[in-house]
Amino acid sequence: MELRHVYGRTYAAVGATALMPVYKLTDTDIVLMDTGYARLDRSALVNLIEDNGFRLRGIICSHAHFDHTGNVRYLQQRYGCLAAAQIIEAGISVNPDAYRANYVALTYGKSREYLLEECFPADVIIPADAEHVDFCGARFGILQLPGHSAGHIGVVTPDGVAYLGDCLIDEGQIAAAKLPTSMFIARDLESKESLRALRCPAYIIAHKQVLTDIGPLIDRNIGFIHAKGRELLEDLEDGMSFDQWIYAFCQRENVRTRNEFKFSIVERNFANFVDWLTDEGKVEVRREFCAKHYFHRESKAIVK
Repeated sequence: MELRHVYGRTYAAVGATALMPVYKLTDTDIVLMDTGYARLDRSALVNLIEDNGFRLRGIICSHAHFDHTGNVRYLQQRYGCLAAAQIIEAGISVNPDAYRANYVALTYGKSREYLLEECFPADVIIPADAEHVDFCGARFGILQLPGHSAGHIGVVTPDGVAYLGDCLIDEGQIAAAKLPTSMFIARDLESKESLRALRCPAYIIAHKQVLTDIGPLIDRNIGFIHAKGRELLEDLEDGMSFDQWIYAFCQRENVRTRNEFKFSIVERNFANFVDWLTDEGKVEVRREFCAKHYFHRESKAIVK
């Protein structure tokens, strides 16, 4: 695993799908921010730590998604390091049942099968209003950036480098994504806007870029969400059920996965967009007995 210098004592470990910031407390003691996938990044992370003679003192988690927390528990057990997480994310990450309730549309049994390894106990809880955390002998700035997940945070290293987690995605991810991953889209948009106030020497985007100017990328991320919202409205024919609507979306976007875990994420994320469009007054939900049907807000159509 390559270790790229970013600024000062801040580096980025290049994982399979994401950058994981590394802050050097000393020449040997390090703090890691996020840990990548269990299957894809574990052996490479261990090699990075041990080949360089590093001592992993702690991990700060941006949010409890499996591509960021896949190795936290393993590293805690292997190296005896501490893990810090924002209070909401800490409550989710400790238990696969909480994970399921927040992120994926899986059965109880399947959620435990897929997510148990991703769960970990946080040693340090970061409050939901915290602006910094003293961790492993250093002070890290905390950016409260909810939206992508309920308690998503960014982390500012003592050098002033801002790790933004998944609050922004890079141009490659925008081009490839069928739908932006966002739990609370209105909050996510507010968090993205708030990044304009930052003045940092460098910004680390988890997927997968280091920038010195994030203004254009903020614009692209916000525009991407609104564009996808418009596309979903174009997919909607008045009177559709949820299943009919998501089927139309999957046909247009050529979503053909048979992997139930991956599709459960698509399904939950699609539901988040539907909720946002409803809150924004673009969509009306009408109930016929126990069935929900969706309409454009201005529509006068009758459920058939």
